[in-house]
Order: sequence, then C-alpha cells, then structure tokens
Amino acid sequence: MKRAASAVGLLRDERGSAVIEFAFVAPPFVFLLTGMLEVSVMFFTSSVMEGATTEAARAIRTGQVQSEADPVTAFRERLCDSLYHVIDCNEVMFNVRTFSDFGAVSMPIEVDDDGEIVNNGFAPGGSGAVTVVRAIYRWDFMTPLIEQVLPGGDAGNLLISTVAFQNEPYDVN
Repeated sequence: MKRAASAVGLLRDERGSAVIEFAFVAPPFVFLLTGMLEVSVMFFTSSVMEGATTEAARAIRTGQVQSEADPVTAFRERLCDSLYHVIDCNEVMFNVRTFSDFGAVSMPIEVDDDGEIVNNGFAPGGSGAVTVVRAIYRWDFMTPLIEQVLPGGDAGNLLISTVAFQNEPYDVN
C-alpha cells in the first residue's frame, strides 16, 4: 500500500515542471534569436555594400577612376576603403559596363557550370556614357536551415548592389 501511495504522490509532484517546459521552448527560441541576429547582420552588410558601391561609382561618374594609370585597381581601392572591413574585399566581385542608353541596360547574373558567377569585366566608359556598376558578395549563412527559408537559387545567397548613372562631362588629361 505504501508503494502505491508513493507512486501517486510522485505523479502529483510538480517540482521541475518549469525545467521541462523550458527544455521544449528553449531550442526553437534560441534558433529564432540566432536567425534574427544573422539576418540583421546580413542587412547591415548589404547596407554597407550599397554605400561602398555608390561611393566607388561616384569616382567613375566624375572621371577620377578613368584618369588613373590603372583604373581597375583605383576602383577596387575606393570600393574596399568604403567597405570599412565589414567584409573581406577580396570576396567582393564587381563588374562595370557601359550601355548606349538606360533602356539598353541588361545585366543578368551569369553562372558557370561550377556555380561560380561569371565576371562581365570593367568598362567604365567615357564622358557622358551610361554606366552600370554592380558589386556582388556571396553570403554564407551560419544558422542551420535558414538557407531553406531564404533560398538563393543557382548562384547561392548573394548580396548585390547596383548603381546606374550617366557619367558627367569631364576631360581626362
């Protein structure tokens, strides 16, 4: 009879129920919190990339890059300086192309058989040219399963910053 009474008392004992409830709630909560932090960092990085691309593109728009001995290096240095070491500049791919007018602008992302992005080159154009500058960074998620929620397609998860403009009238000496 004592054994039956102790078993009934054990079933009614509610000590430790908060620990068990926390064990059920904690993993999804931590996963959600980690995912939110990572997406926040991703959006911050995207914002920094937008600013860096705009600043570097301004140097093309005013003809400063075209007047340099090595325009590609001059553009890369301006882009990297504006990234403020938020991401590794060597991992940022950029392409600069000119078009006859804004209606002709088309810059699809081309991916080779290995899943690598094809670089379309560096052609900043001259005075008055319609130019498009695009910077691309491949974002690798650390939080598990978040890539299933934010699918990136064939090229992966990309942060892309694009600036389109018409170069100002300038003289290259």
